[in-house]
Amino acid sequence: MLKMKTGKWVSLLVAMMLLLSAAPALAADSAGGGAPERSYEVAFKVLKDGTDEVSAADEYVHKPAKVMVENGVGYAELTLLKSSWISAFEVEQDGKLTAASVVSSDEKADTRTVKFPVGDIRNKINARIAVEVPAMNYKGDYKVQLAFDTTGMPGAPAKPEGAETGETGSAGYEAPLSVLKDGTDEPSSLGNYTSKTGRLYERDGSYYFSFTLLSSNLIPSFQYEADGKFVDATVVSEDKEANSRVVEIAVADVQGKTNVALEVNAGPHGIMKHKAQIVIQASGEKVESVFEDIENHWAKAAIEQAVSLGIVKGDGNKTFNPDGKITRAQFAVILTNALKLNREAEAPAFADQAEIPGYAAAAIAQVQLAGLLVGYSDDTFRPNTVVSRAQLAVIVARIADLELAKDTVPTFNDAQDIPVWAQPSVAAAVEAGLISGRGNNAFAPADNTTRAEAVAVVLKVLQAQK
Repeated sequence: MLKMKTGKWVSLLVAMMLLLSAAPALAADSAGGGAPERSYEVAFKVLKDGTDEVSAADEYVHKPAKVMVENGVGYAELTLLKSSWISAFEVEQDGKLTAASVVSSDEKADTRTVKFPVGDIRNKINARIAVEVPAMNYKGDYKVQLAFDTTGMPGAPAKPEGAETGETGSAGYEAPLSVLKDGTDEPSSLGNYTSKTGRLYERDGSYYFSFTLLSSNLIPSFQYEADGKFVDATVVSEDKEANSRVVEIAVADVQGKTNVALEVNAGPHGIMKHKAQIVIQASGEKVESVFEDIENHWAKAAIEQAVSLGIVKGDGNKTFNPDGKITRAQFAVILTNALKLNREAEAPAFADQAEIPGYAAAAIAQVQLAGLLVGYSDDTFRPNTVVSRAQLAVIVARIADLELAKDTVPTFNDAQDIPVWAQPSVAAAVEAGLISGRGNNAFAPADNTTRAEAVAVVLKVLQAQK
């Protein structure tokens, strides 16, 4: 290994002291005597000047940023969105606002990547972003501060245990969003009027998604489809200076498309009405609204995964009731959500139709058509009947399309208690690893299926189908 010259070492050490006393491990190995280079992806926020409040200008940057050391100098590199709108991006250096260097640009994506030297990134960095949109006769000049989060970088202070991870008091997690042309998978130009990310969270057993509308004064109306009708989105907050507003919509399926309708003021052309679809690129991460009654439960991970995928919800008040019974109506909803059943289906006229809860009517029609959960011989569905473990095995075998061997008797101590009609399904589901006994080599076929068991089994089926 070649030795680095003394001057280089001094310059590097000075840079490390200034740049990353918060994260000293950005210091470097030197290979071949050249300038060491180490880079890290770092989360950051664009704040309103002199406050801890997120600025509307935060929507014009891609995250995370890249922090690096080159030739003994610390730099930050980040990508600006809607580049054609941003006429200036300046960062304070030596007490003066100076234009950041342009590293690259992409006209098609309308982005550009800029780079600027930074000192101690534990401190807020003063910056200015100028936005001009001639077509909309809009100009905005934002004095802001860049706040970097060095948590997780080697040598950085660890985040205090139990510290909040959300930007606000809202539970949930940040998720990218896409705006598509109605009925297609093609990006819509209406995406220029929305932030690139939003926040997905659970409240009172339902899912909601909030995001920012840009050029707010050009959008007099923004609606989303709920129960077959378009309703106004809830306005969470508004920033007239930034010409933006944060809206919230209810989301029936976090893995699907949500229909939206908006009006756009097109100047001389008047008010234009548009329809589009919003897709939330949910990652399957745990939603942060933790249920208080699953912390030490064996199915905790499965429940959190199922909730984040929109398969099942809590029962309100931050509880899931994992050991509670599950009815046929409730299980129909879970199956429909998990399997994405969306066939054309008319609600069958069951003799006990009046007993079917409104929330489950469409799901029951779907599972009936799919042959997964059907009615009884007396033309009833019995929506409020609890699903037994024997019935669970039969339904699982149908979902997974397992091959059933006639006259197969499962090898449980209580095999004689398993109904004959369920024995082949129990044996096949157990062999496939989709269902198991309840201890002491007992299957307990007559016991009620719990909410946790239903969720865990359905997730196993989905995993096996991948």
